[in-house]
Amino acid sequence: MKYIEENHLHPVSVRAIFTIPTESESPITKTFDESNCDNAVLGLPEGVTASKPNAGDYSYSGMHDHGPLSPPKEGGPYARLVGCVLNTKTSSDELLTNVMEREKEMGIGRGANNRKGTQQQEHKKNNDGNKKRKQVD
Repeated sequence: MKYIEENHLHPVSVRAIFTIPTESESPITKTFDESNCDNAVLGLPEGVTASKPNAGDYSYSGMHDHGPLSPPKEGGPYARLVGCVLNTKTSSDELLTNVMEREKEMGIGRGANNRKGTQQQEHKKNNDGNKKRKQVD
């Protein structure tokens, strides 16, 4: 019972403020807490056996260099925090995807910047060629 009382006094949440420089809207503020986030599964999902991870994979695999790991404690404030962070990332990804799609429809954004970058590279290439010709003469 003590754990529940302590957790109630110190709830876990993540507050994200998204400010998009090209938007005229005010910043978007979202809070992720126990009202809109589930606890994340910290260990392996049910039915998945522990296996050695591939190089560069840092997710929990249930294995260590010297054998299987004991499963992590599920639930509690850390599982809630991980759940809040995962929901925050999903929300951020959705927001940025919408902004990029809107910019693409309007003909601005990365595609427009790439054309400008290509023009700058061509200009630089032409100027470099002129410098070399002058040095040869």
